[in-house]
Amino acid sequence: MNWLIGSCVAGLIALLAYRWRLLTGGGAWAAVVVGASAFGTGGVWSSLPMVGFFFTSSLLPRALGRPHTIEPRTAAQVLANGLAPTLCCWGAMLLPTEAEAFWLGYLASVAAATADTWATEFGVRFGSPVRHLTTWRCIPAGESGGVSWQGTLAGVGGACVIVLSGQPLLQAVAPLALAAALGVMGMGLDSLLGATLQTRYRCLLCATKTERPLCCGAPTQRIGGLSGVDNNAVNALSTLATAAAGVILGYLHG
Repeated sequence: MNWLIGSCVAGLIALLAYRWRLLTGGGAWAAVVVGASAFGTGGVWSSLPMVGFFFTSSLLPRALGRPHTIEPRTAAQVLANGLAPTLCCWGAMLLPTEAEAFWLGYLASVAAATADTWATEFGVRFGSPVRHLTTWRCIPAGESGGVSWQGTLAGVGGACVIVLSGQPLLQAVAPLALAAALGVMGMGLDSLLGATLQTRYRCLLCATKTERPLCCGAPTQRIGGLSGVDNNAVNALSTLATAAAGVILGYLHG
């Protein structure tokens, strides 16, 4: 019954998000898979963190006065943040004796995705100064690998909110605190990967540094990072690593 309810609820949310231009068609189908997996394996309490992440990450730019940054999320973007939590949900179902370890990994990975999103949005809007994580030089807000105390503080808050929304999955204080801490560490890993591995470009027309291969209607020049490692790849790597750390620590603690 949970799977039927989860598919219906996830389908409804995905449809509304598609109508509100928060998701592309492919993004909506990916969201149905992620949402149905969360509800089907853990019910309401496992769905709340994922729903909280999706809506805060989609609507936070509007709330912070940056509506021009809202673009429909594609399937790649949904899976970049949703693959790790989905795998943890399936792990909790297929290995019930280790369910708590997988729920720890689940909450930690969603917390990491949320913390990264909140840190980015608050950092771009309020961050001053913004510094490159590895060189510590001042850089423009929004540039890959940039960190600020305002964004970091917001990220910590986002991780805690998401973990608390899924509190019945773990219940005890220690694993909940561990999930939040891992979420914050996952945010830091995302910034580190963004600063070192993510492809960076420079527009040949306006000289702006960007993460996009096109700017001002023309191809940009790659100036750093590994070819093919975009923001989606960085998000996927950081959430998968955070989920794996949560599962392993949960298993050892159990």
